[in-house]
Amino acid sequence: MGFAHHYGSDCVHDIPHDITYVRRRENCTRNSATWTRLENIRRLFTDYGLDAYIVTTQDAHHQQGGSPHDRRLEAISGFDGTIGTAVIMRNKTVIWTDGRNIQNAMKMDCDWQIYRKVWWKNFELSFAKDNITLLGIEDDLVDQVWVDDRPPQINVTINALPIQFAGRSWQDKMRDVLEEMTKAGVDVLVVSDLDENPWLFNMRAFSFGFDPFFYSFAVIERRTRITRLYILDHKSMLSGRPSDPEVHMTLENHLDIGDGRCSVMVTENGYIESPYSADECSQNPIVQTREYNVKDVVKDVTRLASIPQTRKVWLSPYCSYALYSAVPKVKIYQDNTPVRILKSVKNPVEIKGMEDANLQDSVAAIRFFAKLEKEVKQGKNWTVYDAFHEIHNYRKQIPYFRAPAFRTLTGSGPTAAPIYNMPTPEDSQPITSEHIFMQDSGGQYLNTGTTDMTRSFHFGIPTEAEKDIYTRVLMAHINMAKLVWPEGRTGHDIDATAREPLWELGLDYSHETGHGIGAYGGVIEGPGRISSTYADFISDVPFYAAIFSEEENIYKFPDPTEYPLQKNMFFTVEPGFYEMDNIGVRMENVMYVTSAHLKQISSRCKFLRFETITLVPYEPHLIKYNMLSQTQLDWLNDYNGKVLQKTAPILERSGDKEALAWLMKRVNNITR
Repeated sequence: MGFAHHYGSDCVHDIPHDITYVRRRENCTRNSATWTRLENIRRLFTDYGLDAYIVTTQDAHHQQGGSPHDRRLEAISGFDGTIGTAVIMRNKTVIWTDGRNIQNAMKMDCDWQIYRKVWWKNFELSFAKDNITLLGIEDDLVDQVWVDDRPPQINVTINALPIQFAGRSWQDKMRDVLEEMTKAGVDVLVVSDLDENPWLFNMRAFSFGFDPFFYSFAVIERRTRITRLYILDHKSMLSGRPSDPEVHMTLENHLDIGDGRCSVMVTENGYIESPYSADECSQNPIVQTREYNVKDVVKDVTRLASIPQTRKVWLSPYCSYALYSAVPKVKIYQDNTPVRILKSVKNPVEIKGMEDANLQDSVAAIRFFAKLEKEVKQGKNWTVYDAFHEIHNYRKQIPYFRAPAFRTLTGSGPTAAPIYNMPTPEDSQPITSEHIFMQDSGGQYLNTGTTDMTRSFHFGIPTEAEKDIYTRVLMAHINMAKLVWPEGRTGHDIDATAREPLWELGLDYSHETGHGIGAYGGVIEGPGRISSTYADFISDVPFYAAIFSEEENIYKFPDPTEYPLQKNMFFTVEPGFYEMDNIGVRMENVMYVTSAHLKQISSRCKFLRFETITLVPYEPHLIKYNMLSQTQLDWLNDYNGKVLQKTAPILERSGDKEALAWLMKRVNNITR
């Protein structure tokens, strides 16, 4: 049962009270616009027979803090964070959030009480114990009162992804999905997660944020081979001209939209076979487009689930409560969708695209870092906000670059300590030769490339303590990069390998060691993740933390750290160390899982390893080489050699002699 909605809100008749209150706020104000909307929601309680109303930061796709049009919680409270669940009662308003969003919560209207906890999806179970009824409200109350100054729904051109970049046609991908549905005994699959349809149908658009996604649902029928794809402005979208200069096909041609006459027909009483013979009909899957409307999707799913011949309906664990409620519980099959699984294992064209994009991206980063160090040492004024923007000016020179992969994280000294170090023009730390500078950035590339790279540098004379910390983080980084493990192991199984050098000193980092990454897709991708902690980059509250008791908290999302790492999956590896108001160090490379060929031992087991494709050198004068083991030093020398071999020719062709000289100083072979 998912709990994200448009349907961004549900209804209850009371709330639990066993939550720790964060603190009262002083000098807060009341925003007249948000307060008016809040009071208007309360006036609707009587019409719907409610005592309380739940509003979250999630949209209909379980996306946190999506487009401005869907930020319902912000519209009624002023909360502009990414994680929050609020309950509105007749005489009280409360919100649950996590530590990384507390400052956002402190800016809310005075009337809100703030609690530092995270919700789970067990509201229905918890409320039933106290005779509290959870209701799904079809006409969202926030939508009814948010009529002034509401941003429009973002609608941009959706482009087909050419087959030379996708590697496989959408029809071939759909056949794989239908095969997995057959294996699972499922007749209907509802694709609701926003990163899945862009991959499945080889289509991309930047409708919100930095991921190349668009608002969509897909309802796939196994028996008929018909898929209904729900997208915004679907008629004009099909015939419209592509907006990407490298794309020369309309969506109508790309999707091969037909009349569906060769499909099995669906009636209220069940299925009727097509009157046409198999020779007359193609076996290709069929796509029919519909206008994006959550209510229509729910009605579609309700109809299909009610057909007697429908055995099971496959839902994502992250689907909305509205979709979950549309299917009888006996027919629900809820697990990671086949699209999510298939997407994570890259095909040969996607692998090459990731390698090419990360190489070009690395060269752009080298050029920027070389310029930055030179000018900081010359005494020119640089702030972390300047660096935040400037690196993308180099990426823009790469032909297939389409957008940043996320909002660049940049910090220097104390401002590098917060994981989400996002500078603003008004609050931007100078970059000097006195502190460690850290930057985490990436790009989206049409040739199926997504990049995510972090480096930490010191442009002056570092302290011994800074060297110790940097070297420990580098050791953690190398440990994971050179690891060989048996096939079938999970991210949880291998995570401690990275943390061990920090654990030796009683140190740790609160986020995952690495996350999956898409190919011209999501910079954070499931189903796998490398971690042994219960927190991640999205939230610092453990997964198990909830407003529910242990017996109530039985419904859990699939644990990504327990998913086996498979060949051709891509991950980041990014250990770090953070001391608030003092220092932040992180190193991050993109790597993919490949076969490990072990010659020393004869074994029936298959082993895997990582292949690193981010090629940016480390900071030599922050490394205490005597702390490295021989195998760690060997890996570092091999990596430096690969960086030199791959990036130097590109820098030479670009004529950037200063960047080439900067590179050469950092890739020397180190001996004892």
